[in-house]
Amino acid sequence: MADLTFFKATTRIPSILFLLGVFFIFGTFALIIDQMEMGSQPMPRLLLSVLLTGLFSVCYASAGFILRGKMWKVFLPIFAAQQLVFVAIIPKWLPDHVLPAQFDASEIARLQHRLIWDGRGTIAAIILGYFCFVYVTITQAQRYFRARAEIDLAMEIHRVLVHPIDQKTGVQKEDSYEFCARSSPSGDVGGDLIDLVEINTADWVAYVADVSGHGVAPGVVMGMVKSATHMCLSSGESPLRLLTRLNDVLYPLKKPEMFATFCFLAKHGDALSVGLAGHPPILHWSARTNTVTQLECNNLPLAILPTAEFVTSEVRPESGDILALYTDGLPETENPASEEYGVTRISQELLQHSREPLTTICQSILASVSRHGKQADDQSLFLIRKI
Repeated sequence: MADLTFFKATTRIPSILFLLGVFFIFGTFALIIDQMEMGSQPMPRLLLSVLLTGLFSVCYASAGFILRGKMWKVFLPIFAAQQLVFVAIIPKWLPDHVLPAQFDASEIARLQHRLIWDGRGTIAAIILGYFCFVYVTITQAQRYFRARAEIDLAMEIHRVLVHPIDQKTGVQKEDSYEFCARSSPSGDVGGDLIDLVEINTADWVAYVADVSGHGVAPGVVMGMVKSATHMCLSSGESPLRLLTRLNDVLYPLKKPEMFATFCFLAKHGDALSVGLAGHPPILHWSARTNTVTQLECNNLPLAILPTAEFVTSEVRPESGDILALYTDGLPETENPASEEYGVTRISQELLQHSREPLTTICQSILASVSRHGKQADDQSLFLIRKI
């Protein structure tokens, strides 16, 4: 389908003036050719040439903005039509005047008058085209800087809401956990969220969320996810009801096509509650067996349905165990051969670096993903180790 991004992003008047600028600038080609041919064209043919030259230039410009890299599909047909009109049709319909071998005073006066008007028309067209381009440049620059200021504000809010996590919790050794999390948006503002909420000195909830889409809109919804999560947990609501409460809050507040995946680990006593909503499985590396298993819960993403119930499971990590929460931007990273990084490679990195500090493991996984392919989606990783 055609890409109408330029015309959608540009208001109607600047779009029209831009195309008028193209028309005026390239329409001067017909006037310059008439000067080169010493005014041999009849006046109707000259006016028609100016009009058609400008219109064909507008067609080229419109095709370039709409089709971009696929402009070649229409370039040759437009070029062929232009050649047919200017080479085959117009010369037969309105042939050139036959210039005399020698110019008398009247011919010289006519030629001088014609060339003067060609020159005036060229100057006027260039001025009009220049005015159109300057107007479009100024108005679009104003819109750009306003949008840039809003994006910068959104970026600052994003940095406050989604910050790196390096932390330890637990007073007693059997309750102690170590946390390390990093998140990298694919653009200026992302829809990923990493967060750790301490309920008391012993219990906590660690979670990762991924709002569908890219840019400011998912970033706004991401902020709502964090606010709703903190409100729910601070009100004393059981973490087992967290997914249901978030679904109730988010469904009426986002666009119909948007949704969010979510996964969390909630500590209560010696066990960790596990909840996933349309999210990639949590990886559990066992220090005792040196194996990686996947923790899953079959739930729909958040905000797909107005009301929904979500199942949870439980895991009891042992000392030294590592749990990895992540968004799909990591395993779905593709190399030049369109091969995804995959969950298996993340598991291999966990096995290879499992005895190292969490920050080293986190950096190793993210570096491995970066070497595999270019980032195309928000990427987040949350590592938790039972001390």
